Amino acid sequence: MKKILHMDVDAFFASVEQLDQPQLRGKPVIVGGTGNRGVVSTCSYEARRYGVRSAMPIALARKKCPHAVFLPVRYGRYVEKSAEIREILAEYTQQYQTVGLDEAYLDVSDYLDAVPIAREIKTRIRRETGLTCSIGLSYNMSLAKIASDLKKPDAFVIIRPENALEILGPLPIGALHGVGKKSQEVLAKKGIQTVADFWQLSLDDAVQLFGKMGRVLYERSRGHDQRELVLERAPKSISRETTLGFDLFERDAVAAIAYSLLQEVQEDVRQEGVSPQTIILKIKYADFTLRTKQRKATTDANWRELLDDLLDAFSYRAGVRLVGVGFSNFADPQEVRYEQLSLFTWNRRE
Repeated sequence: MKKILHMDVDAFFASVEQLDQPQLRGKPVIVGGTGNRGVVSTCSYEARRYGVRSAMPIALARKKCPHAVFLPVRYGRYVEKSAEIREILAEYTQQYQTVGLDEAYLDVSDYLDAVPIAREIKTRIRRETGLTCSIGLSYNMSLAKIASDLKKPDAFVIIRPENALEILGPLPIGALHGVGKKSQEVLAKKGIQTVADFWQLSLDDAVQLFGKMGRVLYERSRGHDQRELVLERAPKSISRETTLGFDLFERDAVAAIAYSLLQEVQEDVRQEGVSPQTIILKIKYADFTLRTKQRKATTDANWRELLDDLLDAFSYRAGVRLVGVGFSNFADPQEVRYEQLSLFTWNRRE
């Protein structure tokens, strides 16, 4: 059985600001801008007590917590602290997937006992970076993520197979990864508020409501998740990308763009006569930070489903200004013509 660890730095941007400016500790801190425009990138737990949340308009955050300290985003500084954390994680396994700057999944299955490893990582992050994190440990990605969210901040929670359903049942349905606001509204109309309520639906009911995602949610609600970690690399590829007219902050909005690009690049691949074995998703954030993730599969894979996995591996709260989708790792690399065509050429559409 796998052992998956999910690490989430507590209120990352705000915590870095409180670390660099000790006078801000214990005060409501909102990172996102000093004016009334823009959205909240992160806020401290002191600000969250007033109902402030990530992706909330700054103007609304000011109404909810007018006495908060509002700060601009210092992305370069957050990247520095994130790199410190990743150096620690890399000492324990090379099998890890990052999500934004402040989250990571680690496959620690090779350890006989992963519990002391999780505790050691947590202790080292605090001691060496000055930041606290919450860690969840379980037998799949979905449950590890849920575990790290249960008792924030500065928490360590284990979900074992024998108590998974007991923990899942009372949780609000939104705790399931993949259940967004719109899905919650659909389910609320059917009287479904908790995971246990969701168990009342048959598999056919779930699929009828949400299509293929319904099957995924049906499985996750019962403690099953077969996803593999998405490792970061920069492969050669045939790809398509588009620069957006305005920043997007929601996964579903970015997904719609990605699905369209997937159709285009699949046609490009068909015309070139190559058989890709890896799909790539490229995201550029509002501050021009570029992230690329990939997922390897067989040539007859369901690329739409794999693209969904990649979309799940990104954070969107910093705002997305560019989306790219590509293929690489072609099954027939011996033909020079195809090798030349795969030289990481992103076809810009701005």
